[in-house]
Amino acid sequence: SGGMLDEARIKVEGLKHVPPGVKVDFVKADATSDLVEMFGKDSFDTVVDTFSLCVMGNEGAKNCLKQMREVVKKGEDGGRILLIENSRSSSPLLGWYQDVTAETAAKAGGKGCLYNQDVTSMIRSTGRLHIESEVAFSAGLFRSFIVRKV
Repeated sequence: SGGMLDEARIKVEGLKHVPPGVKVDFVKADATSDLVEMFGKDSFDTVVDTFSLCVMGNEGAKNCLKQMREVVKKGEDGGRILLIENSRSSSPLLGWYQDVTAETAAKAGGKGCLYNQDVTSMIRSTGRLHIESEVAFSAGLFRSFIVRKV
């Protein structure tokens, strides 16, 4: 949103250790945009996504991961995708609870977030992505990933 871009500009202007000549561009886009058309293939060293895959639904999240894969550089060239996402718990009881409540919670104040997605499987099924690191927090309700394009 425009407001988020304004906040980002203010924060960048306040940074004290930005090397001279470093230019920061701000672009209004979202993960459902055609990122390859906007930026080109293999354009970014790092792509960061936090807590957004759950609001896109399973197919939307898979498409988003494909977009990220296309715009990030290959891992051997330093490219990486950093994710922190809601995920289905590794605890059987908690995972079951998520499964029976996710749809209702998403509609009733959960901003559309399906918090029981299997993000690990989504990443693997995207193809040409390698999970370098996966860390589960809070009984697996949240996971962080470092992913490289291969």
